[in-house]
Amino acid sequence: MKRLVVLLLILPFLSGCLFWGKKKGNPTESPEELYKSGEQALFSRKFGTAKERFKKLLESSPESEFSRTARLGLAEAYYRDGDYEEAAQAYQYYLELHPLSPNSDYVQYKLGMCYYKLMLPPDRDQSYTEKAIRAFEKLIRIYPTSPWALRGSQILKECRERLAQHDIYVGKFYYKVKEYKAAKLRFLSAYNQVKNGEVAAEALYWLGKTYEELGEKEKAMECYRKVVKEYGMWGDVDKAEDALEALKKGKKRKKFIFF
Repeated sequence: MKRLVVLLLILPFLSGCLFWGKKKGNPTESPEELYKSGEQALFSRKFGTAKERFKKLLESSPESEFSRTARLGLAEAYYRDGDYEEAAQAYQYYLELHPLSPNSDYVQYKLGMCYYKLMLPPDRDQSYTEKAIRAFEKLIRIYPTSPWALRGSQILKECRERLAQHDIYVGKFYYKVKEYKAAKLRFLSAYNQVKNGEVAAEALYWLGKTYEELGEKEKAMECYRKVVKEYGMWGDVDKAEDALEALKKGKKRKKFIFF
């Protein structure tokens, strides 16, 4: 009997605890609510909050109608927060899951931009530069009429110049240690990357110097002529002119001595 009385006294207390626990607990947010809060955080530049909201949506409702846009929102949050490595992975994952998305051209462009932002100076490793080039080339190949392809093509030129500058840097090292065949390959690679502008002029000039060291005077003169004729605005064009003139005089002296 005593046990029954005690139980009857405790039940109202337990019921009250259950009631207050439900009242104080946070209700489960819907995918739409999570997405909207993430979108608002992204707009307000609260990138940490945006990432947390989009991740929660994708973990709790990976197949919801908001999952695709949440994946893109997550990639954008990483990108705008300067975390380009994570952003690249997120953009790449988006493309793998949604290859036919109407945003695919934009996402491919942003993937290239992630690698562009990660590029290192010419005297450092150029893995990111190569990845950026591949990403932008794919963008232009698959979406040739997209406005993002036009932007990508402009940045692609910068990427190729960076890679060419790296080849020139390495080529000069080989030239310095008298590894002229290796230097020639680097200078040729640099020129083929760009073929116009000051970087191309520098590559041709050093290619000419390398041909001289290899005893290929005609090829050296051809490089110098091209620099003088097509890259007259290059700051060191006078060096190519002097080298060309010296080779011309050298040829005449050898011909005179021969006779």
